[in-house]
Amino acid sequence: MNKTILSTTGTPLNQQDSSSCGGYIALGMVGNKFAVFSLLNKQVQLLSPSDLKEMNLKALFGALWCELHYNEFDAKKEEVVFNHKRLATDILSACQAAGPYSETAERRVGVWKMSDGQLVVNGRQLWRADGTVLEHGIHEGRVYPVSGDVGFDLSTPMATREDVNQVLAAFNSPQWIHPMAGEIVLGFFGMSLVSTALRRRPHVLMTGPAACGKSTVLEYVRWLLGSLAYGCTGPQTMAAFYQSLAGTSKVVVNDEFEADPGKKGCKDTFEVARMSYSLQEGDEGIVRGTVTGKSKSYRFYSPFIAAGISPGKMEPADLTRWVILEAKGKPQGEKLTEAQAREFGPRLARLFISRWNVFQASEDVVRHCILSLGGDGRMADTVGTLLASYWAFVSESPATEEDAKFLVSMLGIEGRIAVHQVSDELQCLEALTSRVLPFKVVDGAALVTRHLSIAQAIEMVCKDPTGQPELVMRLAQMGLRVALAKGKWSLYVVNSPMHQELRKLFAGTKWATGGWSVVLRRLPGGEESTQRIGAGLGAAKVTVVDVPEHLLLAGNEDDMLLAA
Repeated sequence: MNKTILSTTGTPLNQQDSSSCGGYIALGMVGNKFAVFSLLNKQVQLLSPSDLKEMNLKALFGALWCELHYNEFDAKKEEVVFNHKRLATDILSACQAAGPYSETAERRVGVWKMSDGQLVVNGRQLWRADGTVLEHGIHEGRVYPVSGDVGFDLSTPMATREDVNQVLAAFNSPQWIHPMAGEIVLGFFGMSLVSTALRRRPHVLMTGPAACGKSTVLEYVRWLLGSLAYGCTGPQTMAAFYQSLAGTSKVVVNDEFEADPGKKGCKDTFEVARMSYSLQEGDEGIVRGTVTGKSKSYRFYSPFIAAGISPGKMEPADLTRWVILEAKGKPQGEKLTEAQAREFGPRLARLFISRWNVFQASEDVVRHCILSLGGDGRMADTVGTLLASYWAFVSESPATEEDAKFLVSMLGIEGRIAVHQVSDELQCLEALTSRVLPFKVVDGAALVTRHLSIAQAIEMVCKDPTGQPELVMRLAQMGLRVALAKGKWSLYVVNSPMHQELRKLFAGTKWATGGWSVVLRRLPGGEESTQRIGAGLGAAKVTVVDVPEHLLLAGNEDDMLLAA
């Protein structure tokens, strides 16, 4: 019986020899199929029992190898024959012995990180940045099949400083409103080359009026990336992402991306981008059922770079994963031809791979700088990764603390921090307090009806707690109460997702069916309590939050802003 014997490095000892190229390595079982790595075509094969036929086995594992290892004399036929049944039995036995196999073990075309922290590039060759060339196969328990071309290899010359400067000048040709926008795009390009080796994969959205140059920059990125780019127009469907991106390290280059969270294509695009930002190897990703009744996982490692006239309103979870760059006017300055970009791309990639250690060390320093200036961890991950990537193109040495401070200050970090501070809890409170409804309010000696936002109603109660009984009663009917307790003003919001008035207030938001209590509790002063919301109403579970300071300040003004 022929057995698969592996060395400690995963190299087959008995499935290949110098006189016959071919053979297999048993990987395991996928349902009732057998997963094997063909040493002939260097690819993973999933074989069903019906695939274990004579000619198919010879095609997959090599005719000469099959004859050398499985030809035997048939006494009845009085001739030498290929015993494909014995080979099929060996495959079956070896795969069953290997146990379940998951395609998460496969590292296809792209750049990956090995256990020593260094990179390995799977393209036409399998090679490391130090010049070591490996055989496609199994290394450190990972399968590296032949699966495509990354567009560069060990023989590709590295980009010069002049090459880098020319590309950077082209990225800076639009009249960007934000400082260092071109540098951010260059950083995105470098980061996207090694996306599968990263812990975080930030995205970039370029916006501005028609003909401002954003689509031109997007085209430059696509040309530079070559075969690693997945070019598309407009928000894509989940099915398109499943078929084109799952398991790959391709970069999504999306033009005419007009962000509208109300449309399914846009929601799908943001969902895949959100997952791609932080998905790690071994994670299952999105798991979907199939017609066979077995589940299939889709994993995404794709950074997104998009351009559109209208950036739309992003959710806080998306805002912190995307860097938004805005341009105005007509582009001016350097341009790249397609031929130049396709020549520069592989050379820039080869340069970045060689400076992987520079990027890693710089990333730590830049992240620490952002955190020390008040940025949060997500911001440090998003912006820090892009700045460190840019630095690896322009310096042979890691960024120092002074370098990091310079980069971060040039970026305009205060404005970025303000953007990243938008949160779900603030958005939830805004959704609640911005609703405009009719209220009966006391105006002098008269009781009149005025259209007020919930925020304005809160201001009026804080200004005159006892002078607006009708307004207080109406708020109580809505599941809200404003009270002065322990020296501070608090807002009580009923927790129950079945409260019909609150459901109406949150209609059209993602809290329309409940969940507001958990989110609001993250605000300052947030806690759960049991309180009476109003006279004649029983005690109920409520979320207590501090009334925002700006409402208290506004409540001190003499004139209230009333909506028409």
